[in-house]
Amino acid sequence: MTEPLPATSAYISALQTEINANAGKAQRVRQTIESCWSMATSALPPAAMMNVVGSPDETHFRATMCDLFGELVQRGNIDRTHTVLDLGCGCGRLAIPLAEHLDAGAYFGVDVWLEGINWCRNNITSDTGSIRFIQREAVNNYYFEPRDAGAANRYHLSELQSEQVDFAFAVSLFTHLQKQDCISYFSELSRVLKPGGCAYLTCFIIDEFFFDFVRRTGLHRSVSQEEQGCYYAYQGQDFFAGYTSATWTRMLEDSGLRVVGFDPGKWAEKPGALHYQDTFMVVPQGYRKD
Repeated sequence: MTEPLPATSAYISALQTEINANAGKAQRVRQTIESCWSMATSALPPAAMMNVVGSPDETHFRATMCDLFGELVQRGNIDRTHTVLDLGCGCGRLAIPLAEHLDAGAYFGVDVWLEGINWCRNNITSDTGSIRFIQREAVNNYYFEPRDAGAANRYHLSELQSEQVDFAFAVSLFTHLQKQDCISYFSELSRVLKPGGCAYLTCFIIDEFFFDFVRRTGLHRSVSQEEQGCYYAYQGQDFFAGYTSATWTRMLEDSGLRVVGFDPGKWAEKPGALHYQDTFMVVPQGYRKD
């Protein structure tokens, strides 16, 4: 005689409840991704702008836009009513899908690149959500100009209120910023994130895998330590900024943030990597989920 199956466990019941609750959001995400894949080429930034943000062609731009959007919505549990901050928004690669997704929320895109910001202002809108693009002027804009190591920027987010942001992200921003620039943004992130909010940040972590990669390949030999735990090289758009794990973590903690998740990057052939850059999830030190 076949034994009867056990009653549905509490875990399965809770999982089914979660699946049902998220079904609507998952459908919205799929629709947004399909919309981004099918939108006309004329609705996308010009090819030269795509190149500036690291996409060699339109297909790469679309793929990166859709893949990152899907991951960020999942990582940040981004609801249509949330307020999202995009540090280093460029020419709107992620603003495009988020403007559609946040139909009852708010999006802030920040960048030093005036041409990219102007393109976004003229081409990315929302019928119901609040979309705003902010140009953050830099005294030392070494992403586009020769770097002056002695000129310190003081980045701020004064347009945002304290504890206003549900989710923030910075993709390939801190890989181009010196230590003081990073600290300026970290301090502001700590201020504007809600107590239950979080941020997705990418960077280059200098570790044993990096040094082994240099030894094996001969790449990045010009990267050198200019101050304790801070490694810089190159110029302009190719400017490289990397930090040891201890220095990166200390900068975050001194700014009122703490790390809750880490994924290694492929850039130095680190084992188990999913993305090109090292990725961190951070929250305010006083994190609480209301």
